[in-house]
Amino acid sequence: MSTTMRFLGSVVCVLAVGACLAPLGARAVAGQRGTSTNGDDADGLFRTELTLSSRQISVAYDPALRADDSVQAVLLAASSVSTEAGVLVARIEGHRALRIGPLGPEPEPEEAPSSGVDHDLWLTRLKDGWVLDARPVEQENATVPAESSRIPLRHRTTREAVDTLSAVLEPMGDDTGRMTLRWGVHVWATDFEFVELPRRSRPERTSNVGRPSIRTRDSDLNARYRATALGSRNETALRTTDGAHIQVLFQREVGTDSDDFPAIESTVDGNVLELTRSAAIRLRTEVPLQFGDTLVPTGNLAPNFPGAYALWLKKNGTDWRLVFNNEPDSWGTQHDPAFDAAELDLAYERVDGVDSDRPLAVYFVPFGAAENRLILHWGEHVWTARFAVAQ
Repeated sequence: MSTTMRFLGSVVCVLAVGACLAPLGARAVAGQRGTSTNGDDADGLFRTELTLSSRQISVAYDPALRADDSVQAVLLAASSVSTEAGVLVARIEGHRALRIGPLGPEPEPEEAPSSGVDHDLWLTRLKDGWVLDARPVEQENATVPAESSRIPLRHRTTREAVDTLSAVLEPMGDDTGRMTLRWGVHVWATDFEFVELPRRSRPERTSNVGRPSIRTRDSDLNARYRATALGSRNETALRTTDGAHIQVLFQREVGTDSDDFPAIESTVDGNVLELTRSAAIRLRTEVPLQFGDTLVPTGNLAPNFPGAYALWLKKNGTDWRLVFNNEPDSWGTQHDPAFDAAELDLAYERVDGVDSDRPLAVYFVPFGAAENRLILHWGEHVWTARFAVAQ
């Protein structure tokens, strides 16, 4: 996926009259590029990514977009906008099979689309609700502007205000998910899915000679490992504003009908939850992470390399703890406490009713530079750990 994005003079506009109210105070990141420690381009944008069944969706946004800015406040205030108004908030990119709102292929399409989703997202307030006005990223030399599409949003308010914009990609199944935007006291959500595409014939390969590539040893090994792992696992990831990755791999198709699901109730105090048909959850981080008083460093397996850990859920009375183990490629029954690096308390709750049949999954909830959340869910069970990128 592209690592560049343009907030072209991010503005709030009254769409009905076509007049822009005022420019945002956010950074215009077009042309502002640097180099991160891991070799990726750093463009000042924050990215949340989710890969389900080897198909990815990514949302990039500027973390400097504040809800209390005078311009955004006009859009977000309950009674300030009497006509349609919107602000450019993010860019979405996705696999050819991604369907979100009216974007992407219909279920069971006769032909596979030639390209995936690549749109700027304008958060737009209508008289009767909210939508994301999705506008195709303009291609060079385009002579006719592409048409936009509107993605309907569910909207609610919450007491837990978020000063800066954040985007969450939550896995709901092995082919389905939910995108949630949080800004101020507002929460918007929409569902997405990856549809089954007809197979396309591949051209015959005539040469195994391709372009030379420059990779570090770790990036090359990680790319190969990731490609293999995604054959049976899903992945959730964050990319920080300087291009560093935080990634978690978790097994596909571990539903509430799994033989291991009842073990949540039967695991003995002090023991970890075992997964008999799954690899352990695997964390890879290119930056040190701070979970409260607990530091999870990089270089735990080799100096100057990313941190790699297996994550285990450990029963602690009626609560749970999260264990970081230095054997990242363990099977789900092979926890060796001799290799435990750290453990910390988790917030745990049972959410009955809605989405109670969700398979085992992991995702991130960004709350800005100062705080993020790592969430594991399985059926009605939800475990949460708060963390920040260590300075």
